Amino acid sequence: MDKKKLHLQTLALAVMLAASSLAAAASAPPQGPGAVTLTNTAGNLWTASIGNTPLVGAFTDVFTFTNPVSAGSTAWGTLVNTSFLGYANVTFTGADLNGISLLTGALPVWPVTFNVATLLPASVTGPLTLTVHGISNGGSYGGDINVVMSPVPEPVTYGMMIGGLGILAMLSRRRKQ
Repeated sequence: MDKKKLHLQTLALAVMLAASSLAAAASAPPQGPGAVTLTNTAGNLWTASIGNTPLVGAFTDVFTFTNPVSAGSTAWGTLVNTSFLGYANVTFTGADLNGISLLTGALPVWPVTFNVATLLPASVTGPLTLTVHGISNGGSYGGDINVVMSPVPEPVTYGMMIGGLGILAMLSRRRKQ
């Protein structure tokens, strides 16, 4: 009797996780492979929801972020596939963002397996390209990539700096006279 109750609780948990994943996916549709636009969410934080349902078999998806990224910016993110009893499975065999490898692995919590590719915070610059390699048996994956843009000085800032240096030079010249 206890085993049956535990099995039902595990099944109920899996159904709730699947329902919450569907609700999250419905609220922010991910951008598929190809050109991806980062959206400014707060201050210097830019985010993109990405994902795909690759064809069955080995796949390679390439996401090219259209926003320029300034030197000294930091990126991080996670891609996830939730597989129930091995169905709709996507196994990540590798992934990288501009040559920076993402950590890939699987977390089995019977009857669900979470296949994950995670980018720990890393310094990035220039145009960003995320390449995802894996094997699909009919599943899909999704996730977010976040970038904290390093601030770039405005031209007015340089003008003020040059003006200030000019004033200092003038004062120094007056002192010498």
